Amino acid sequence: MKSKKIVIGKIIATHGVKGLFKLNIYTKSEKDFFFYKKYFMIKNNHTEIKKEFSKGSSIVCSSNNIKNKDQAIILVGEEVWIHEKEIKNKKLKEYYHKDLINCTIYDEMKKSLGKIKAIHNFGAGDVLELDGKYQYMIRLADIDDDYVDIRKKAIIYKKKYYL
Repeated sequence: MKSKKIVIGKIIATHGVKGLFKLNIYTKSEKDFFFYKKYFMIKNNHTEIKKEFSKGSSIVCSSNNIKNKDQAIILVGEEVWIHEKEIKNKKLKEYYHKDLINCTIYDEMKKSLGKIKAIHNFGAGDVLELDGKYQYMIRLADIDDDYVDIRKKAIIYKKKYYL
């Protein structure tokens, strides 16, 4: 059985002339991202990535494989990924974006709002796009982990009202 790719980051820009690059990470924290450092893949090649410093919501990194800006610019837009088999045992309430796809979202009255067809991040956090007639996207941050059942592919969305 072929192992699936799990994308955990993306190279978004170069930084300077010495081959540094800006990276957006898709894990909850940098610690979670670098936990898998010995398994990092870019363009189907194992790649060492080292954090140099943070810059806004991105991190600026270096790699032994990248010596100058010309080499770094070729990788802009490339994903950093690992093989699914490298993922360590998950905690009970831990899940990945891929686990949420095709989960049905229900409101508090158990009425289906639709299935998650995509997860986007436009810069202000992850949002869930549904395939139903629900006219809004739902912020992932508004989903309480206690109401996510990955095994049943069901999520209860309790709307939060702000005054």
